[in-house]
Amino acid sequence: NNFLGLASITPSIDKQFLLSNLDCLSKNGQMTNAGVLFFTKSTEFLLLQATVTCVLYKGNEKVHVLDRKDFSGNILENIESAVMFVMRHTNLEYKIEKLRREEISEIPEVALREAIVNAVCHRDYFEKDAHVMVEIFDDRLEISNPGGLPSGLTAQTFGTKSVVRNPIIAALLHRAGYIEKIGTGIKRIEKAVLGHGRGTVSFAFNGFFSVSFSRVQAVQEFPVKELGERLGKTALEIEKATQETAQEIEKTTQETAQEMILGLIKTNPTITRKGLAEKTGLTPDGVKYHLDKLRKQGVIKHVGATKKGHWEVIDDYE
Repeated sequence: NNFLGLASITPSIDKQFLLSNLDCLSKNGQMTNAGVLFFTKSTEFLLLQATVTCVLYKGNEKVHVLDRKDFSGNILENIESAVMFVMRHTNLEYKIEKLRREEISEIPEVALREAIVNAVCHRDYFEKDAHVMVEIFDDRLEISNPGGLPSGLTAQTFGTKSVVRNPIIAALLHRAGYIEKIGTGIKRIEKAVLGHGRGTVSFAFNGFFSVSFSRVQAVQEFPVKELGERLGKTALEIEKATQETAQEIEKTTQETAQEMILGLIKTNPTITRKGLAEKTGLTPDGVKYHLDKLRKQGVIKHVGATKKGHWEVIDDYE
């Protein structure tokens, strides 16, 4: 379990002792909800409501579904998978300064991560008929969790007062480095969006708690000849620039795919190629291609037998 590595806990420690000290065992020795969330490979059969559902829609309404994934691994895998789903289906802006290309995500990753972590941390796990939802529309990204505001928190005190619905889950996420400081998530989201300088964020609570990020509208497209006239360039120059941009985008797409694979390997070192394909949306051949490249670059290595081994990310790379 990668939680142990993130929390700097030695894997050789007695499991019963570990779970007990982390408050993941009940008095009768049964695993608690927190234990299921952090220490099982899949929550699908033990805690179905822990599933994180990600959906990409066409347009601004919940009518036409373009892509959907239900993630039911452990809580850390679900967070990473949801972040990757959003990064895969939102835009990158390219900014050239001092001969270097800067890639700017449409939604700031710090804010995105905080919102998803907040949703899985503070959802009501006694509500069995609803999932954490990550929904991408043309004009917005919405992340919602069942439960609304925790008891003791009102619309007036929201953002100024900290009330934790699931303190054990929050403590474990903090120990694994997913929460910087308990009670600061909302401020971090607002600060990240403000510093990003693109779009806005809003919050709503009425049975569900929702975070909504506005999306920047796509740049208007023109035919090559018309675009050349507008920019004072020839169609040939525009076409050449377009080809160069396409090459840059292809390179970035490959880099993003490899970052997704690395994130999943760090979270679950025993993940299979099939598992990587399911979580990244790549084909099995595509996964093999990127794994081979990462191995040749000395970024990762596979230890042990093909079916029973595990992946390791080289320390120097990290």
